[in-house]
Amino acid sequence: MLSALRIFGRILARHWPALVAWYLGGEALHTVLVEFAGFVGGHTTLGGLLLLPLAVAARLVSYIAMYLTVRVSLPHARVGATASGYADFARALLTAILPFFAFYASWGMLDADQKEFFVIASRVAFAATGYGLGEEIGDRGGLISVGLLPVTVLVIALLVRAALSRLRERAPAWTLVLAAYAEVLWTFMLFTLVGQWWSGVREWLAGRAGVAWFDGFGDWVAESFPPLASVWEMVLWLIGVVVAAVVVPAAWLAVAGVIYGAGFASLPAGLQRRTESLRGAVGGLSRALLQRLEDLWSAVAAIWRGGPLLFGLFAVAYALWALAERLGTREVLRLIGGHDRDFWAAVLPLVLVGVAAVAEPLRVAIVATAFDAVIGRRDVDPAASGSLLDEESHLVGSADGDVEPEGTARVIGQEEDREDVVGG
Repeated sequence: MLSALRIFGRILARHWPALVAWYLGGEALHTVLVEFAGFVGGHTTLGGLLLLPLAVAARLVSYIAMYLTVRVSLPHARVGATASGYADFARALLTAILPFFAFYASWGMLDADQKEFFVIASRVAFAATGYGLGEEIGDRGGLISVGLLPVTVLVIALLVRAALSRLRERAPAWTLVLAAYAEVLWTFMLFTLVGQWWSGVREWLAGRAGVAWFDGFGDWVAESFPPLASVWEMVLWLIGVVVAAVVVPAAWLAVAGVIYGAGFASLPAGLQRRTESLRGAVGGLSRALLQRLEDLWSAVAAIWRGGPLLFGLFAVAYALWALAERLGTREVLRLIGGHDRDFWAAVLPLVLVGVAAVAEPLRVAIVATAFDAVIGRRDVDPAASGSLLDEESHLVGSADGDVEPEGTARVIGQEEDREDVVGG
């Protein structure tokens, strides 16, 4: 416990300004890219659709940079880091895209970006066409629907990603940027199509007579048996508590594990054999997907083997952080006081970003410290799992550099790290 507190304090003391800078930079770039994608989408939906995934990638890059920045202060997670920070960053970016997009879409942030993109693009399109009186809107306005266009973009991005993977040995270093973009693009389109499909399924179910009857039956039970209704409300409340107290912190811990690449050797034996047997273009795509699942599996396995005590302590710390962040936001809004709608439309986003600039570095420090404690257990092997993504990241491995340049704090902290390893 004392070792974890020392590591947590060291992260904040050494890296707080860098963490704030990375977070604010990611948020600023995300906002600019959404606005730019919306402007382009107002003239051509396809162009905006190709740019919008970069807005999500901006946030992903900022979080990867934040976690890699604090890695030098983690005595266990720093094991297995390469001499080149660029190679670590490339590996982390390619492996974290799929789980980050899953997390991003599950919590509604992808849908929020798409709605903002549509609002901007439709406003630009209506203004450019005289609000539909001068000319037809046509392929503009940013409306993303299930159809040939998004499916075509998804397939082309997948084929480009597979081709770059096959040519990785002969490809120049700059192709890694194209590979990352293709990965971001197909993942973005996949979750977009899945989200729209699920929304359509929910609308279809809502219109079924059986669903309406079931809702009416539930209302009748609630009116006839109030204690049963109270029990049901309590069950729903407990589900919400479990999601907030267990699922969310576990998801962040898994994301950290994917970024650091510290986990276990491979997928379960059945999936491993299936991965090795895949051949050809379709096999290459399937193998790439399974290798991303391999990194996620390794991170989840590390969390599981860390034990319930460590995870329980982390969940409590995360819950305290969430409570402090919510109370802090409320107090800041209370101090500002009541104003009209136009004032809040301009000020509220700045207030939320300002609070997050304080809260997000704390969350990174909590999650990174917890993951370092998990892999620091004697029965957990901190060796990084090898995959095709590690082979691709070697393209930039020859460059000298790091996310955060090596300085006096890093050199002095090596002795403290050794003390933490021995004392933990």
